[in-house]
Amino acid sequence: MYRYMISFSYEAPTGIGFMGIEWPCKRPIRSMDDVTVVMNHLRATGYVNAVILGFSLFADPAPKAAS
Repeated sequence: MYRYMISFSYEAPTGIGFMGIEWPCKRPIRSMDDVTVVMNHLRATGYVNAVILGFSLFADPAPKAAS
């Protein structure tokens, strides 16, 4: 499991809002398509015109055991 810190802006009733969230995902963010998935999720949950400003991996996932 990968965990990212996602920073984004959105339209708030009083102007522009900024927020950071923890985003868990099963695979790493590798492309703009992956970023767009996160952005669309934020917009679907009520953040008006959310725009991803940046993201950072919290820690490398634990290595998989050799088989």
